[in-house]
Amino acid sequence: MDNFLRNNQDMAYHVPLRQPKPSKQGRKNRFVTAAVACLLVMIIGISGGAAGTFLAIHVFDAEVITGPASRGPVPQLPLGSSQTQTGNRPRYNEEIFLTSDTLVVNTNTEPLTPEQLYEQVRDGVVGIEIVMRFSGSRFSAAYEDTQLVGSGFMFTTDGYLLTNYHVIEDAEEVIVLVDDYYDPDIIHRYEAEIIGSDRSTDLAVLKITRDEEFKALPIGDSANLRVGTFVSPIGFPLGLQKSMTHGIVSGLNREFDDGGYELSSIQFDAAVNSGNSGGPLLDMYGNVVGIVNKKLVFSNLVDNIGLAITIDEAKPIINDLLIYGAVMSRPMLGITTIVLNEHTAALYGIEITEGIFVQNIFREAPAFRSDLAIGDIIVEVEGIPVYVLTDVQGIIRSKRPGDIIELTVIRFSETGNQIRVTVDLELANHADMPR
Repeated sequence: MDNFLRNNQDMAYHVPLRQPKPSKQGRKNRFVTAAVACLLVMIIGISGGAAGTFLAIHVFDAEVITGPASRGPVPQLPLGSSQTQTGNRPRYNEEIFLTSDTLVVNTNTEPLTPEQLYEQVRDGVVGIEIVMRFSGSRFSAAYEDTQLVGSGFMFTTDGYLLTNYHVIEDAEEVIVLVDDYYDPDIIHRYEAEIIGSDRSTDLAVLKITRDEEFKALPIGDSANLRVGTFVSPIGFPLGLQKSMTHGIVSGLNREFDDGGYELSSIQFDAAVNSGNSGGPLLDMYGNVVGIVNKKLVFSNLVDNIGLAITIDEAKPIINDLLIYGAVMSRPMLGITTIVLNEHTAALYGIEITEGIFVQNIFREAPAFRSDLAIGDIIVEVEGIPVYVLTDVQGIIRSKRPGDIIELTVIRFSETGNQIRVTVDLELANHADMPR
């Protein structure tokens, strides 16, 4: 397995491990520590691309059911109390939502045993196959390849399901494998429509259609998780037919910076492998509390450090994908930046080695009309010190485009003196920014 991971690193989903906030003394060596960590540690998306060919399972005798997806009313996942929408206008057109008929309500009042949990939820977990087509060349003919690369789960009875973006990003077609609910030896394969996907948060919503209702999983509330809570992921690791592992929550609010818009992760110690991506992380009541998408790999020294996207933070992203096909209301500053450390500061000839250097301001962003200037160094947002861009994301995540935030920046005067300036800035909408 180690050789398999090493040989497929170029096909994996890598991000460097985010370092915890250092103390003032420890920040002096932050760059060196981060550089060493980047050499030793990688986070990989546990699915995707050719990695899914390892022990891939194909159901050659099953017919793929195709046809236009009949969407009907669009469901909306109810948000937690900590995610109530703010602002003067509603975020969604409430008239087109169906909030109860197709979403599953969990009636369990007592925790289930692992055996009971698997029996109750297994039919809601699905496999994801992708079809890739390769053009021919002078020396080879064109060909098509179908691979079982990941997992997903139904969250409505009329055919909406969730998986990871990196599971389907290379697909010409997506096929969803659903167990027959009466005969365990039969697997149905349905051609899926991609309703919406988001690379930054690694989420994708698909839709499959048939007359018979699907068995769906109830969406839970990850705010109730605690370190030590029992959880179980279910998926298709290494292409093996539907596997369940069991463990505990090892850590909460884990953040990893891969240049995208990061959602916090649940760390758990149940075993996961390539092919688990997109599958559910379940609590012992049968609720989905996370979407499995990464595992930590460190030579031969790390075991059972899996990561799942927190379902509470995923809910508003999923709702945007359901309605718009993309995330339409993600707040951002509307700038490009460079994180300052000893090396980047020396490169730009700046004495300050901590903060976020404003490299460019998008003309489309409200920030372009603010008092923020290229060359400013952002050191605080809403009075909170910031060191990397994900610090800023964490502060503005609960806000909306159009909200006003306060930045504290260090600016150099014409005489070269450092001055501390407060700037009021209107948040931009991610969907309005250049791609």
